[in-house]
Amino acid sequence: MQSNLEEQFHAAMLNIYEQGTRLKPSYRATRFRQMVLSLGGKAAADQLLSAPGVSDGFTELFLRGPENLRLSVEYVVLQEPWRPLFTDEQRAVARKRLHDMGVELPEGAA
Repeated sequence: MQSNLEEQFHAAMLNIYEQGTRLKPSYRATRFRQMVLSLGGKAAADQLLSAPGVSDGFTELFLRGPENLRLSVEYVVLQEPWRPLFTDEQRAVARKRLHDMGVELPEGAA
């Protein structure tokens, strides 16, 4: 059974999709949304963090301005209250990807 925190994280993952649609120019990460809806937010994040490189969505957000990487899975998993859902290794991957792009990490994520 999914924990309440995982359910809330799932909603947060869908929320970053919605926020992306309001960017200028708009970004509709339909494959990301489908992945979250089919796998669940936590499993989708696990899959994206285990990939050898950044996702197309990460790149698209960066191209709209590095500040938009706050809508990336990498940024979200480093925020409270979601951090405990992920392993040290997963958080290290997220930190490195953001650091490599010059993005300031969420408070307490360093």
